[in-house]
Amino acid sequence: MKKTIKLLIPLLLIICVIFSSFMSTNAVSYKSISKTPKYRYGVDVSQWNGDLDWSVLRKSGVEFAYIRIGYYHSNGGTVDYRFEQNVKNCVENGIDFGVYVYSYVYKHSETVQCAKWVHSVLASMGNYTKDKDTIQVAYDIEDEVQKNAVERGAVSRSYMHNGVQKFCDKVESYGYIPVVYSFQSFFNDYVYLDKFQSKGIRIWYAVWPYLPNVKQKCIMFNDTYADVWQYSSTTTINGGVFDANVCYTDFYDYSKEDSKLKLEGIKTSYPYKKDGVKPSFKLYSGKTLLKKGTDYKLFYFNNKATGRARMKIVRYKNGKFFETKTVIFYIQPVAVKNLKATPGRTSVALKWEGLKGASSYQVFEYDSYDKTYNLIDTVKTTSYTDYFLDEANEYKFKVRAVAKIEGKTVYGSYSQISASTRYKKVDLKSVKSKKKSEAIVNWTAKTSDTKGYWVEYSTDKSFKNKLKEKIKGMDNSSLTLKKLKSGSKYFVRVRSYNFVNKKPFYSLYSDVKTIKVK
Repeated sequence: MKKTIKLLIPLLLIICVIFSSFMSTNAVSYKSISKTPKYRYGVDVSQWNGDLDWSVLRKSGVEFAYIRIGYYHSNGGTVDYRFEQNVKNCVENGIDFGVYVYSYVYKHSETVQCAKWVHSVLASMGNYTKDKDTIQVAYDIEDEVQKNAVERGAVSRSYMHNGVQKFCDKVESYGYIPVVYSFQSFFNDYVYLDKFQSKGIRIWYAVWPYLPNVKQKCIMFNDTYADVWQYSSTTTINGGVFDANVCYTDFYDYSKEDSKLKLEGIKTSYPYKKDGVKPSFKLYSGKTLLKKGTDYKLFYFNNKATGRARMKIVRYKNGKFFETKTVIFYIQPVAVKNLKATPGRTSVALKWEGLKGASSYQVFEYDSYDKTYNLIDTVKTTSYTDYFLDEANEYKFKVRAVAKIEGKTVYGSYSQISASTRYKKVDLKSVKSKKKSEAIVNWTAKTSDTKGYWVEYSTDKSFKNKLKEKIKGMDNSSLTLKKLKSGSKYFVRVRSYNFVNKKPFYSLYSDVKTIKVK
């Protein structure tokens, strides 16, 4: 965190040079960090970040912010001079926020007074902070004043811990969500992390690896997970440098938002759209239909990928900010890709590409009698074989992905395919070459379910460049292939065909036989 320090101008210049050198090798772009939609990513800011364009932060992927309310000494608090500006601009851009206070105190009476001061500042913000039970209030304790008090024996570690707890208790009594922020060393040496956790206090944990893996939860020194991880102090967004955070626990309880707005026509989930899902609805205040652009603005978060998405309604009344309302919806998985069917004699094997975020897949088969698709199985693999089917029959299938998102089951769009089962494969008896450039193919004639045969041959065992000849009549069982290349090796296979309702059906291919032509 950044605190108020008065330095001489020459010293500032030296620090700037050193910092610039550090930033050139250690700064990382906010967009370059690989993230996951199941967590939320944001920044913490103070007056030291300057005049911020919150619309740029939102478009860069910032979903929440901790805003410094100020710092607190034994003689009282000092409000960060950009606090009000940051809160208003943050809220009006649809970004959730919490606040933090940098503490220089440790006496119990002073930590309680600090909580009272934070509450008074927040209360002065009117509508911007009226949803108290959705606002996190973080106590930033890390200063040398507190460390020295314990190290020189002025207070015990337990006393220091209890002072922080009293701040949290007071904050919670006002209806806010208490959070404790510090570095690993402070949690380890000056307070008791496990005691905060046993009281339900959220932990905001600072540790800065150079290349953080923010797709994984941050494990603290006591082998438990942090609620929020401050993973960088040198993350860049549009040229600015920020502390960056990932939040694993969504402690914004949107059901407690102080909003009476009603939405008509909103759904729980929507099909995926490449350019982002933007639900259509009508918005009412009482019986009054509100107009987008005049009465409210809309902001979307994580609405371009399968999973949980968020829409923020920022409402204005008489041209002034009045309230916010958050709508959670879910984006369905896309349709499975490359659905393929391999028919057998009495089976059809289906196969498809796996989808990121899918927990399972549903397979449906068409019932020609009921004229509906029935669910036949749910699998976690990307293949399924339907057995015990009739020979020479057409079957229709649908497959869709299923995603489990925060206890919600969301279904993807269907992919469809048809496949026809085969007749029993032909028995290819022999392939012989007795004359130059010729080969004689012999098979066992079928006595039923046959109108004729296809003989296929190729110099390529995969039959990519194949030739084929059609032989009509079920009693035929031999064919002489001519104009072959002498000395070449050929691969040969045969299958029969028939018609059902004027549609051709084929048997399985015979085993492949090879011949070297004379």
